[in-house]
Amino acid sequence: MLIRIAAIASEEFMPRILKYKDAHEGIHITPYIYKNPRESSALLDQISDCDVLLFAGSTPYAFARKKAEQKKWPAVYIPFDEYTITLSLFHTMLKVPEGLNHFSIDMPNEYIENVVEELELENLSWFSKDFTGMLEEDGAKFDAEEIIRFHKELWESGQSTLALTGFDYVYSRLRELGIPCVPLMVPGKNIRDTVKQAVAYGMLKISKSSQIAVGIASINQIDGSKYPTGSLVQEATIVLQQQLLELVKETDATVQKLGMDQFVIYGTRGSIEHMIEFKRILSLLNYVEQHSRATVSIGFGFGLTAKEAESNARIALFHAGKITNESGAFLVTDEKEVIGPLNAELKTFHLKSENKEILEIAEKIGISVATVNKLVQFVKLRRDNRFTATDLAEYLGIRRRSSERILKKFIDHQVIEAVGEEQPYQKGRPRAVYRLNLFELP
Repeated sequence: MLIRIAAIASEEFMPRILKYKDAHEGIHITPYIYKNPRESSALLDQISDCDVLLFAGSTPYAFARKKAEQKKWPAVYIPFDEYTITLSLFHTMLKVPEGLNHFSIDMPNEYIENVVEELELENLSWFSKDFTGMLEEDGAKFDAEEIIRFHKELWESGQSTLALTGFDYVYSRLRELGIPCVPLMVPGKNIRDTVKQAVAYGMLKISKSSQIAVGIASINQIDGSKYPTGSLVQEATIVLQQQLLELVKETDATVQKLGMDQFVIYGTRGSIEHMIEFKRILSLLNYVEQHSRATVSIGFGFGLTAKEAESNARIALFHAGKITNESGAFLVTDEKEVIGPLNAELKTFHLKSENKEILEIAEKIGISVATVNKLVQFVKLRRDNRFTATDLAEYLGIRRRSSERILKKFIDHQVIEAVGEEQPYQKGRPRAVYRLNLFELP
């Protein structure tokens, strides 16, 4: 079993990670170098295939976290913690003892306070820059120049004689400015433990990739008719079968015919994820529509058993079939997560939930957990807890009247309330604006 780890770090730090590439059998570490940690997100676009991402610290991880989640790559990062500060203090004491009492450091205050308390350090003139707030909102507030100014101003004013920094970019800039500085010493144990964690994550992903997967493909309509002639069905079936055989050719999956206009795909989770990641499903649906004038629905299911995978595939096929006059594909995971449509902007919701508030709402209103989860996911994606019945209808792919019926059930139980109106056109009735009354969106 080969576990492929993509390491994202600065050029200065990367050798410390690669030092452990032979510590475990069956791992391969590929380096991806950045100068500024902001570049870590863009580096993910250069990675073609990996099992797990390993970041040199929480800062590059903060920038790339969202993209890593979108690509469904597990990720770990090397912690810069109390051990880092303690080792750096000891190193500073040995190398530059005069700088121990008057220095500036960029580290979370929580870690510094813990070290001061543990070592019973007092009367020290330390100046700290806590950058944790900069890492919020996917690192949007991070400013390396602000950290550089922090160290520079303290040194120029004579309050600090030495700068300790955990950023190789900041260290290089401070040296260019002639400011005495020392890079924070990350313990080898932290790096070694993170590599072990990456290996564990990689093994888990590989084991999940070998889960059983089932796909069911069915022809819906031909030229807009649900009851086409036999010759048209036969023609569309041949085109669909040819494309399905091409689809599974580069994976370990197989295709079997279920009926006149339906096929089943047997494979592994890894093979189906490969098809989705490289937009093979989208290409298949587009080709069938163009060459047979037929719309196709495909449902994929993952499971620990073939029976579970097939059951989830039929649930996914049901959701795909609800799309009118268009082809569609959905996926249901072993955790009952519904993902789709796979051939458009992805939306995700759960058929089940362990969130107490969602369970209580579903029971109180008398609707499914999946419907509540869809509504919550809709609000989270919008990043705005105000919406109209039309907004919700467009998201769910249903008619506005159906959306209004769903909203009425929530309104009757005070889960949703009308908070205003909007006038979308010069003429016509104003639309009600609603708000979801959940204290904390899960």
